[in-house]
Amino acid sequence: MFIKACLNGSRAADEHPRLPLTPAELAADAVAVRRAGAGAVHLHPRDAAGRESL
Repeated sequence: MFIKACLNGSRAADEHPRLPLTPAELAADAVAVRRAGAGAVHLHPRDAAGRESL
């Protein structure tokens, strides 16, 4: 079985208190899900204002 962790999507910061948005938060969560067994990570990077950057 292959598990992909989707860390944040297009959600806004106010939708969940633990939503990872900053590079540090995304990196920490990526490490955590990898350690938990995820084989891939899907995320939406943000710019300095918190807007999706891709």
